[in-house]
Amino acid sequence: MAMDGHEQHKMSESMDHGQMQDMNGMDDGMAHGQGMMVILGEDVQEGVKAMCHLMPIDLKMMPAGSKATHHLMVRLSDAETGKPVESGTVAIKIGSPDGKEAAPVRLMGMQGHFGADVVLDQLGIWHFRIAAKLAEGKVHKYHGHHVIK
Repeated sequence: MAMDGHEQHKMSESMDHGQMQDMNGMDDGMAHGQGMMVILGEDVQEGVKAMCHLMPIDLKMMPAGSKATHHLMVRLSDAETGKPVESGTVAIKIGSPDGKEAAPVRLMGMQGHFGADVVLDQLGIWHFRIAAKLAEGKVHKYHGHHVIK
């Protein structure tokens, strides 16, 4: 995994990263609250490419009481043809900067990608563990991170 600028960051021993592929090209350039989309990274595992995006949510556009701060999107595609993979089950576990890991969140299929609104409410390094069970029956796992400053 490209951990440029994060050499001092150690992975938590409690997180099970066995057989997980790391997303490369991680970007930590977005400050919290800006409205631009960030490509968290992309990786290929067993012929399936995953590209993960994160976009801050304009809280004025959300229903009252909503705690979601970002929309997370994962685009899966065939690594050779680029054809989107739009069927299957995709879920994510998010680890917060304080070391806690939330329960898995199932991502919904959305016009060529899978997505969910998530709460990223702390400054620091957030970890994203993505698992995708696709039609061929295999589970593809990816890991990435993002820094909120």
